[in-house]
This record gives sequence, C-alpha cells and structure tokens, in this order.
Amino acid sequence: MPRMEDYGHERPTEHDAVKAFADLLGPKMAEGLWGLAVQSLGLQRPVTNPADMRRVAEHVMEIGELSRVAGRSLKVRLITYEALARTVPS
Repeated sequence: MPRMEDYGHERPTEHDAVKAFADLLGPKMAEGLWGLAVQSLGLQRPVTNPADMRRVAEHVMEIGELSRVAGRSLKVRLITYEALARTVPS
C-alpha cells in the first residue's frame, strides 16, 4: 500500500471503505451494501483502483442518508489522496 511519507496518508482501501460504512450501518449491512454497489457497477472485488472506489462511493451515496455520509467521507478521502499524490515526487 503506497504511503506518502511527507504527508503520512495511505491510499484508502476497500477494507477501509467497508469499515467506515460498518461504523455507521453495522458490519453485515456495510458488507452487503458495498458488495451490491460493486456488482451493480460491473466491478470486481476487491476494488483497488481509486477511481473505481470513488464510483462505488458515489453510487452508495444515492441509497440513503447514513450511506451518503460514509460515501461522501470516502470520496473526500480519495480525492484528497489523489491530490496529495500528485504533489509528491515519485
């Protein structure tokens, strides 16, 4: 998992995303919601591409209020990671 040493942030993973949803919705609901969103977008698990994870987050945001909060949080985290990654020399 790539880490940006200058900023101390790791790339968000599918595990991170499902855990964030579980904190709000419970583990079974989070796992099911994530799995259905991934399937409906025609993706495969685990979702590793940040752009695909953002698509799943956006999809989940449309389902309900609590999932909207978790989805928005994940989306912001992914956008922030991508922006910071562009500033770190490889």
